Amino acid sequence: MVSFDSILQSCKIKDSDGRPLLGAGHIEAVCRQVGHRWRDGKLPPGETVQCLMRQMAQGNASCAAVRQMHGGAFSGEAYCQARQRLPLEVLEKLNHDVSEAVMKKARQRGSECDRCQWKGHDIFINDGSSFTMSDTPELVEHFGLHSNQKAGCGLPLCHLLFQTGPGGAATRAICSPYRTGDMTDINQVQETLKPGDVVLGDRLFSNWGHLALLGQRGAFGLFKMHHSRKALFGSHQDYGPSRRFVKKLGHKDQLMEYLKPAQRPAWMSLEQFDSMPGSIQVRELQVKVKINGRRKTLTLVTTLLDRQKYPADDLVELLGQRWNIELDLRHLKTTMGLDQVRCKTVEGVKKELLAYLLVYNIVRLVMLNAAERQHVSLERISFADALAWVRHQPESAELINLLINPKRTGRIEPRVIKRRKKSFPYMSKPREKLRKELVRKARTP
Repeated sequence: MVSFDSILQSCKIKDSDGRPLLGAGHIEAVCRQVGHRWRDGKLPPGETVQCLMRQMAQGNASCAAVRQMHGGAFSGEAYCQARQRLPLEVLEKLNHDVSEAVMKKARQRGSECDRCQWKGHDIFINDGSSFTMSDTPELVEHFGLHSNQKAGCGLPLCHLLFQTGPGGAATRAICSPYRTGDMTDINQVQETLKPGDVVLGDRLFSNWGHLALLGQRGAFGLFKMHHSRKALFGSHQDYGPSRRFVKKLGHKDQLMEYLKPAQRPAWMSLEQFDSMPGSIQVRELQVKVKINGRRKTLTLVTTLLDRQKYPADDLVELLGQRWNIELDLRHLKTTMGLDQVRCKTVEGVKKELLAYLLVYNIVRLVMLNAAERQHVSLERISFADALAWVRHQPESAELINLLINPKRTGRIEPRVIKRRKKSFPYMSKPREKLRKELVRKARTP
């Protein structure tokens, strides 16, 4: 049976007291820190966390399946109750510790790791996504349904704001109601940032408030320009009331001043808004690139202002790393099974998400060690093969060579489904009404 503490021990990952980072001793110490108390039994906190991680590693198997994994040592109901007793703060602290271990390992590799550091900066990537969950009144009320869904016909949806760090570590993930914007929880996600870090993301994150927030933390941002702004260059242009030309740095490369808006962004607190400076300096540049045989024009916004240290071509190459988070989300949702969680309470959904992140970070750590042993870049190591090893390796087994993906530069694949679905119609009425219709049809001669 897989033992996650033994995996970390084989990777030489321990806490400050020399204990395995996911061993019973460390987990119980974290429980004491948050004030959690428990009785001795078959499912103490250390064993409960291990069971929870095994459950998510197996694609979110049922609680009855977890019972079978342990030879019937406890019932599925007892395990479910042990999960409920486990404080959410314990899983948050454990994921923080494991993600820090992944990032530390990535920093040790330095320039040898393609997702570790760039010109001495740690790279963090943000993106939003969603996943579905069980159709219970509590989850529907808290998270909500898609706008086109009728009550009783769809599944509640969760908005997920996800951040990865060096080595692909999952540093934070915030689940919130479906109609929540990506910027709403950005303050919580970026609490882990340090001075000098660089944040990548899509166009939405290129707004004044986010760039000013990064500046307050001493961090930098690099994004595509938002589609609502006009890409203008030169001192003679009319930039409107929110932007002001400062200096030309090169061909279609200029220093701009973004002015503080009169109205506070909805996601920013009043205290935070008042502490922001009246203006920030931002670099805007436009670069022509060739992507998959087609020439495209990219307009970038960044707070990396030094043109000599951060030339345009290097910034374009760095921004290309943003697509890594799309692969990370695919690994979480499709390969691991996060696209649909099982729990029927809000707190339970958050616990499942954190358990997924713990397993994901363990897999990332295994990939880093495999990349070092096999002398290849991190992104060449197969995530699916690393997950399979984590799922099925015998206790205290040494890491074997993992599959290496071929280089797929310029690869293009259509987003289509080949396997035909069942010809059942989608649910357009509540299940109770559909049952009555079936009974009525059966009685009709």
